[in-house]
Amino acid sequence: MPLSRIKPQMESSQLRLDSSAASTDVNDRVLLNGTDSSSTGDGYAVILEDATANAFDAGPFVLSEAPISVANPAFKAFLSASQTGLTSSADTKVNFDAIEYDVGGYYDNTTNYRYTPLVAGYYHIVFSASCGGAIDIEDFILNIVKNDIFVTQGRLHMTGLTNDDFFASSIHTQDIIHMNGTTDYLHCSARVHSEEATSPEIRLGMDRSYFSGLLLQRTS
Repeated sequence: MPLSRIKPQMESSQLRLDSSAASTDVNDRVLLNGTDSSSTGDGYAVILEDATANAFDAGPFVLSEAPISVANPAFKAFLSASQTGLTSSADTKVNFDAIEYDVGGYYDNTTNYRYTPLVAGYYHIVFSASCGGAIDIEDFILNIVKNDIFVTQGRLHMTGLTNDDFFASSIHTQDIIHMNGTTDYLHCSARVHSEEATSPEIRLGMDRSYFSGLLLQRTS
């Protein structure tokens, strides 16, 4: 259709999809309006793609989903109080229950204590923690956990300690992790081994015990 025919109609009417089809795909027609001078009384444009079946999905544009306005998700969570009662030599989820910032609102600080970003891409994730409990500690392990699977570990370990330890030490681990933007989630787990087999803790303080991340590269 010549541009001269399209332009006046676009100025006076809205572009709408032909509702006679259950869905609109490659080679389907878009109804412009029903008042042009053609013999059928309808003006149409044909949808073209470089492949079939919503080729743009999962690429830079996801046509089958509502657009997401959060350009750069980022968050930092910390402990409002020391997490006590950890079992020595057992992996325990760290319940970061306070938020310093959360662009996009994807961090759950009340129920699951995990991050589920709704923008697919590569995220830089950091987990830092300080061990405590006024007990002898000889092994301190941090894990970043994706979908309940350990993916990144940081560790401080010394053997043969007697009444000497690295109580109040802070360590961290970090990684770049891909998230699918729908079901993938992250949380943090710590394991503290006490020579005395007593209950260690993760100490509060958002300068030493925190969970943070930001989007580096979007993939959809």
